[in-house]
Amino acid sequence: MKNIIKTLIVPLLIILIRPLGLSLNQSIVLASLILTISWWTVGVVKKSYASLFLLVMFTIFGKTPVLLIYNFVISEVFVLIVLSYIFSQGISNSKLAQKLLEPYLYKYGDNYIKLMAIILILQFLMIFVIPQPFSRIIILSIIIKEFFKGINLNQKSQSTLMFWLHTSSVFINMTMIKGDLILNNALLNIADIQIAETTWIKYMTVPAFIFYLISAVGFVLTFKQDLKKYNDCEKSLEVDKKELTKKDKRNLIIIVATVIVWATESLHGISGTIIIMLGTAAMFFNKLLKKEDLKSVDITLMFFLTAAFSIGKVMTYSGTSDIIFSNLTSVFPGEFNLVYIFMIILVSMALHMILGSNVTTLSVVLPGLLLISSGIVDPITVMFITYVAVCAHYVLPFHSVLILIGNGNKLFSSKTTMKYAPVLTIIVVFSIFFIYRTWWMLIGVL
Repeated sequence: MKNIIKTLIVPLLIILIRPLGLSLNQSIVLASLILTISWWTVGVVKKSYASLFLLVMFTIFGKTPVLLIYNFVISEVFVLIVLSYIFSQGISNSKLAQKLLEPYLYKYGDNYIKLMAIILILQFLMIFVIPQPFSRIIILSIIIKEFFKGINLNQKSQSTLMFWLHTSSVFINMTMIKGDLILNNALLNIADIQIAETTWIKYMTVPAFIFYLISAVGFVLTFKQDLKKYNDCEKSLEVDKKELTKKDKRNLIIIVATVIVWATESLHGISGTIIIMLGTAAMFFNKLLKKEDLKSVDITLMFFLTAAFSIGKVMTYSGTSDIIFSNLTSVFPGEFNLVYIFMIILVSMALHMILGSNVTTLSVVLPGLLLISSGIVDPITVMFITYVAVCAHYVLPFHSVLILIGNGNKLFSSKTTMKYAPVLTIIVVFSIFFIYRTWWMLIGVL
């Protein structure tokens, strides 16, 4: 209770003082947002309750059309995320990933460079197989962990390589919208920018892969001693291949057919949501999924996303963003240059370190940065600079959900994350200035 009372102090002061000339309604909107973010960050109130509180306050005081506040719930993205949870659970139930992939780890993963290359290939290919990013990393970590047990790899080296599996998954998921259906669609929703997968690929795929490789070099230099122990570990190159049963083969046909049709969406024009819906229905028909698997949908996350997606719209419609960020405009240069990019990076990273959640940080900082940069630079460029600065960078596990999953499952410690953080910070800043910016200049969008 004391912790909850502490979180009320700043919001109440905002309502009483009404800083920056905010109206009463605007003060309540800002106070509600700050209070909810503190609850999300500190965890003194359940995330679903905190999200519901914010939605109620926005509905009453936000002066925003209700359909815009709850737009996420009635959007196709909402349906796609729900279905991706269920479809991914079906793939997990099938155990096909373990059966099909484990033999290749034994055959080709005889040194850490090859293992890291295999991880990269698996991460990219499984974007098309398992649409839900959390399920994907959990399944991959199970496969890799069993492989490590099979070769009797020491615990410290296991921890280091499991950390790379999780952190590099963050990077590979940035190559396309499909990479992280939750985060990447949240980005587009918060920015209120609609772009096709092909446009995202044009902007992000090449520089994101280069960023991935540079990060891999930084990782190897940081953890070289642990990685050498992997090379010294005795590995059996022979492993019994598990025969697929008739049911396995039927399940494989369903999954492969769904993946192929989904991957070729741009050719036939059938919505990815419809494709996953049909694939999920086929899984139920083949008894790969059951009623209890519907519980795999994270209701708390859906509440959180609904609230987070509403922040930018309510802050804009209520006029709160205009007042707050107009006071920051003078800090930014009058033209788009290197200093301007640095300011975007600085503001994004600083808020991310405080707020923790990628979606929360983007929902707070991105609308303001887009407002400040209006008429100065293409909003898509601002969106992607902010995206890389927030989502590719972390210091502690709670700064990235995928890192938090690995840390929460005790696959690696916070110390491992913090050891890599200084290197990652340098790589992120360097990459935005010299890789992403250079690429955008080469393709003529900057």
